[in-house]
Amino acid sequence: MTEQNDKSEIKNENKNKNKNDTISAEAALKILMEAADRLAPDCTEIRRDLHMYPETCWTEFRTTCQVVRYLENGGLTAALGKEIIDEGNVLDFPSEESLTSHRRRALGQGADPAVLRRVEEAGGYTGAAFEIEGGRPGPTVAFRFDMDALPVEETEDSSHVPNQLDFRSKNPGFMHACGHDGHTAMGMVLARILQENRNLLKGKIKVIFQPAEEGVKGALAMVGSGIVDDVDVMLGMHIYPTEKECPALAGTQTGLLATTKWGVTFTGKPAHAGGAPQEGHSAILAAVTAISAMNGFLQDGRGSSRLNVGTISGGTARNVVPESCTFQAETRGAETAVEARLFDRATACVKAAAEMYECSWDMEITGKSPAGGGDADLAAKIAETAECLVPEICWSQEIQVNTGTADDFCFFLDRVRSHGGTGSYMALLGNLSDGLHSSHYDFDESLLPAGVKTCIAALTLTGTL
Repeated sequence: MTEQNDKSEIKNENKNKNKNDTISAEAALKILMEAADRLAPDCTEIRRDLHMYPETCWTEFRTTCQVVRYLENGGLTAALGKEIIDEGNVLDFPSEESLTSHRRRALGQGADPAVLRRVEEAGGYTGAAFEIEGGRPGPTVAFRFDMDALPVEETEDSSHVPNQLDFRSKNPGFMHACGHDGHTAMGMVLARILQENRNLLKGKIKVIFQPAEEGVKGALAMVGSGIVDDVDVMLGMHIYPTEKECPALAGTQTGLLATTKWGVTFTGKPAHAGGAPQEGHSAILAAVTAISAMNGFLQDGRGSSRLNVGTISGGTARNVVPESCTFQAETRGAETAVEARLFDRATACVKAAAEMYECSWDMEITGKSPAGGGDADLAAKIAETAECLVPEICWSQEIQVNTGTADDFCFFLDRVRSHGGTGSYMALLGNLSDGLHSSHYDFDESLLPAGVKTCIAALTLTGTL
């Protein structure tokens, strides 16, 4: 490039910069919304691609590669691995054998080898984060989008849209049954739009793609890295069902339950069940005694609580006192303190039952999230703004009350609030073919551009536009 051309480019760049410095918020918003319309086909194409290749917690290698490739082709730079993951707070990380198998599968399904190599060099943790620097000073806003799928076999029913349009899961036993493929697609398109129009923005915007939301395993590690320690406004979005006209929006969901996911293994002593039962220590009896006792601690005047034992297995034969028994459980509470009390009481029951039957015991916590919900004042403004600025949104409301689910997005909210920030967990409401986590789950894809535009509309409330 000649010196004359260099000067010409600098002159044009400065001219555009000056133009962007004086552009009105209304004009900037119009440009961003038009970009959302232009990239709407990308959103659908990305969602269907991700739906075909679902990956569960901490194994989202292909998904991470797709996110990184799309956004780095748009001029962004990904932060990966230990840059965004605190290893000391990683929960339920898979074995190296499992990780190797999933990396190999990702490569066979089109993962970019160069990006996957970068992920491995950064510690092998999935997920990615991107920063968009605005053209002028301003606040720091962050969006979180979850990436992982579920261990659910997708239906082969011919009426199921992914079967009709040929984007059914190609990974047996796994599917996107909670909309995270849509969340990731919306996040990718949103980040691309904001990067293309960064000179229209004030401050900094972080777009965070979180692994391992299912089972609430991933957010604690991301928050522990300090990724949101400078964030003023924290925003998230999840697709939820509604029977009303849609697409629709609840500015925030409140009442997300605190939860701990955990497993216990009792180890006793085997013996002949008929000839010398007195010499054995039954791990199964210890387990069922603990389970029975812990269900007596559900009542709490501060809020509702729930305990569920989902699996139990143990023993070797009908005539052998069982040496080992394992069960998996979860506790939930309307308040973090309520869940913590229930979990502590459950742990005490486990300990007492082990002592009663002279067994040892070991507990592993595999997931955790506090209770939480978005800020009501911000929610009201988001709902009002979306209704005015997003034509696709047919109706909106300030708050949707949670009905029992948990989301470790609450860790992000808590950290941002701890230094004076605010946040919202927006519920994008639409028609679903079946409930969350169902083998027949699917959503109306008109939700995708509506969600991207809602995120853009929310930015108008943060001082970013």
